[in-house]
Order: sequence, then C-alpha cells, then structure tokens
Amino acid sequence: MSEPKNQHVIPRCYLKQFVDPSTPAGREPYVWIFDRNSKRGKKRAPKNILTEPDLYTFEVKDGTKDYVLERTLAQIESDYATVFERTISRKVPLNEYEHAVLCAFVAAMLQRTVKQKKHIEGFLDQLIAKTEHLERVHDARPKTSTELREAKEDAHKVSIVQSLPAISGILMKMNLAFLCANRSGSFITSDAPCFLFNAELQWQRFYGPGLGQKHVEVQMPLSPEISVEFSWVNNVRGYLEVGPDRIHECNRAVFGHSYEYFIANSPRVKRRWFRRFPLDPVFICRMVANKARMRFARWRYGRYARIR
Repeated sequence: MSEPKNQHVIPRCYLKQFVDPSTPAGREPYVWIFDRNSKRGKKRAPKNILTEPDLYTFEVKDGTKDYVLERTLAQIESDYATVFERTISRKVPLNEYEHAVLCAFVAAMLQRTVKQKKHIEGFLDQLIAKTEHLERVHDARPKTSTELREAKEDAHKVSIVQSLPAISGILMKMNLAFLCANRSGSFITSDAPCFLFNAELQWQRFYGPGLGQKHVEVQMPLSPEISVEFSWVNNVRGYLEVGPDRIHECNRAVFGHSYEYFIANSPRVKRRWFRRFPLDPVFICRMVANKARMRFARWRYGRYARIR
C-alpha cells in the first residue's frame, strides 16, 4: 500500500460536490477556490488543492511513519461518500447506520482542518511561554516546557483521535436538518467548512460556542444544494427548502469561519457574503441597543470609580 504523504485537509469526495457544472466536456472537473483576503478566484481540480504533507502522520521513535489516522479518516470519507450519493443527494431519510456515518464525518471535519491545528498549537505556545517564564523565575530545570513542546508536535493529531468518538456521539443526539437550496442560489464551502454558532453569545466576547450549549448549532454545507444543521432547540428535522436570503446568510457564515480560502461551484460571488453583520433590521436594532447598554455601563463604572 502506498504511503499517503500528501494528505487532503478537505477530502476530495467532499470537494467534488462543488465542481463547476459548466466544466467543458473532456476537461477535468474543477472548483473555484477564492483567497479569503483578496476575494480572487482560480479554477482548480479538487485533487490539487487543500493538501498538507504528513498532516495526519505520526512519527514513531525509530524513524518510521504511522499512517493509521490518515487511513481511518479515509475510511470515514469513503463511507460518507456512499451515504451522500445514495441517500442525502436524493433527499431520502437516513437510517441509523447512515446517521452515524454522517455524524462521524462531520465530527472529523470539525477537527481535522489547518485552522483547528493552528488554534491548538497557538494555545500550547502560550502555555509553553508561561511555563518557561515560571521555570526561569524559580530557577527550575526546563522539564515541563520541554515536555509540552514535544507534545505540541502531535497535539492536533491526538486531539482528532481523542475527540472523534465523543463529538460523533453528541451529534447523534442532536436534531438533524438538511437545508435545501432552491434554484435561486447555492451554498459555498471553505477550508474550515464545519463550525459552531450560538446566536445567544454574539453580544459578548468572553465565551465561545460549545456543543453542550442549549442554543448552539453545528453547520456545514455538503454540496451547492444541501447544507446540514445540527441543533438542540430548533425543532426542525428532515429536508427543508430555504430561499435566497437564508442561503446568503449561510454563505456569509461559511466565509466568516473560513481560514484562508472559500470555495464555490461558480466564479460569481455576492458582496453580502463578506459583510460583518447580516442585512436584518431586527439584528441591527438589537446590535445598536446592546452597544448603547455597554457604553452606558462603562460610563457608570467610570463615574463610580471617579467618585470613590
């Protein structure tokens, strides 16, 4: 068996759903991949984008390489591709096995990206820096900081192995809905296509979304026609047709959670995908009211501090 050194961050079986339907006959199908900052797109075959060397490869102490994680992810991808083609793309209800396969795939997509890798390594860098500072202050041997630095090398891979069963189990318990685009629009994806969103937390900066939160949602586009949504409180299930406004808001969220690239099946983009806030009068009123409350609270605190 060949060694899978150049490994796909985002699987080819997933990216191929977003190929441009107008690809000329006889030419290899391609997607449109856009730089997040410049918004400029290029045509690329799915096999040629979003790969990293040895991203999921463990290096054994004797110098050999262990590809067990890469092959496990490949098996999950293969099972998901079959479920998507036979069931989801045809908008057929999932049986228990297919439901489990989808949850495993979404859980893997939540953890396997370069964005998640950088997040984990950034946290460890801060922890190492603080540990080194304490070791210097107490004139201690750099034992703990060295252990942390060694653990950092495989931290992302280990987190995938450890979290995949737990996250899959949580997703199995959540409400499952498929948002289906009508002919007025299509979903886009990105290099970090699966993300968590909690509408109740968008007025503060202290807490991020978590799977145990009552109002959290797990979202991921599966194709230009279908996006999956897991939730606890939204009593929506099955295949639901959504209009252009909901599609654009989903695409705005996908772009907002992307890391370096977003991907579409067309060179056409919409400016509203790149706006920080949605074009919703109710949301704008709530945002203005919240900012007014925060400014008033800061003014009161400053006034109280001056009096004391």
